[in-house]
Amino acid sequence: MRKYSLILILFLLGGCLENESSELIKGDIMGTSYSINVLGDKRVDQALIDQRLIEINAIFSTWQEDSELSQLNQSPLGEWITVSQELYLLLKSSDEIYKQTDGYFDPGIGRLIDLWGFGSSGGRTELPKIEEIERAFKDSSIKYLVIEDGRVKKLRDIKINLSAIAKGYAVDEVARLIKAAGVENFLVEIGGEVIASGTNKEDDWVIGVERPDNKSPIPVELKNTSIATSGNYRNFFIWEGKKYMHIFNPESGFPANNDLASVSVIHPQSALSDAYATAMMAMGSRKAKILADKLKLSVLLITNKEDNNQVIKINFP
Repeated sequence: MRKYSLILILFLLGGCLENESSELIKGDIMGTSYSINVLGDKRVDQALIDQRLIEINAIFSTWQEDSELSQLNQSPLGEWITVSQELYLLLKSSDEIYKQTDGYFDPGIGRLIDLWGFGSSGGRTELPKIEEIERAFKDSSIKYLVIEDGRVKKLRDIKINLSAIAKGYAVDEVARLIKAAGVENFLVEIGGEVIASGTNKEDDWVIGVERPDNKSPIPVELKNTSIATSGNYRNFFIWEGKKYMHIFNPESGFPANNDLASVSVIHPQSALSDAYATAMMAMGSRKAKILADKLKLSVLLITNKEDNNQVIKINFP
């Protein structure tokens, strides 16, 4: 599933416009773009970063037919498949978050994602038929994947889509490479998933969460943490006047339809902020508040309320 950025990088608010002392590295990967600000530090090797991102894409891409995940999706039922350490790590983490969120984060719904036109098979111009939805829904859940000691086994013909955690994982990995080069003050953004380390010229880094009503972005200060935003106002299609978004209700097989316009989650690990934001977007504000309190997450909710947007901050400092 291609992800659309709902986060703006506000260097102005953080006290550092791009200038001669800045070093902004840009590129394209995973169906989106990335940017890295290292504040003029020359120790970061973009070629090394690009190579690492290519490696990650070769594992997790659902668009690349020869990726490890694509090969797993094509593997036969009932057979143990040995997977790489990285794929095993994200599958195991995904299964844990699936249980933690009562199924609202479920990367096993790849068949539904494709059926509704949000996956590698391309877009739709009309609604899928009920029998198509029921058939895809029957084979859509990570609960049909057995994960054990570096190997997995499919119990049903599921298709796994890790888009809602893999991009965050890529952000974490790029941050790890930059720190390994000895750089402490930087900001990494891939497709709207952001991690900030250290300071921005002695100020905190500041990003802006985009609002669906086109009002000024909501500024959020970050220091040694990440933020991911999931929303329903960029990636959707409209059929007979009704909007269908790219995040699904795991209880129905239909796109989620609740009171949330977007969810932003702050967490030290970008992979987890990515996954939790997706889960909360699927479950609606009431359950999202309960989950945020349970896990002690800092969360920014934007709700649709009587055609107006309401901003709700949970556990923000």
